[in-house]
Amino acid sequence: QIKLFIMPKYAIVEEASRHCWSNNFLEVFRQFFAEHADVFAEAPQQISGEQNLEYYTLFQRYLKLYENTLQDYIESKLDVSAMEFFKELSAVKNDPEIKDKKLLHFVNYLVASTDYESFYKVMVRAAKKVNAKAESKSEAKDDDDFSPSRDAKGSSSGSKADYK
Repeated sequence: QIKLFIMPKYAIVEEASRHCWSNNFLEVFRQFFAEHADVFAEAPQQISGEQNLEYYTLFQRYLKLYENTLQDYIESKLDVSAMEFFKELSAVKNDPEIKDKKLLHFVNYLVASTDYESFYKVMVRAAKKVNAKAESKSEAKDDDDFSPSRDAKGSSSGSKADYK
C-alpha cells in the first residue's frame, strides 16, 4: 500500500508563518523597538509634515534587520530561495479563492512590516510604553520618599530620638 503525501498549496508560506509568529522570530524585533523607542519619545502620534531624519534612518536599520532575519530563515531553514518565497507570498496575496484567512493575514502582516507608516506607529507605541514604565517606577520611588512613616525631614517618625 502506497501512501501519498500531498503538499499544501502554499507550504512554504505556511511554514514561514509558523516561524514568524514564534517568539524566537518576534523577539528580535521587540528588542529593536525597545532599544530605540526613546528616539520616538517626542514624536507626534500621527505622521504629519516633515519628519525627524533619525526616524527614517532607524526605519532603514529596522528594514535591513527585518530583511536579513527573514532571508536567513528562508534560505537556511526552508531551504528555498528568497525568489521562490516571495513568488508564493504573492500567489497567496492574489488568490481570490484562498480559504485560509490566517495565512492571508500573515502575508498582509509581512507586507505591512516593510511599510514606514506601520513602523512609525509601532515605534510611537513603544515609546509610550517605555515612558509609562518609567513614570510608574518614578511614582513608586516618590511613594517611598513620602511614605506615611516618614516626616518632612525624611526621618522616621516615632523613633527613640523623638522621645528624648
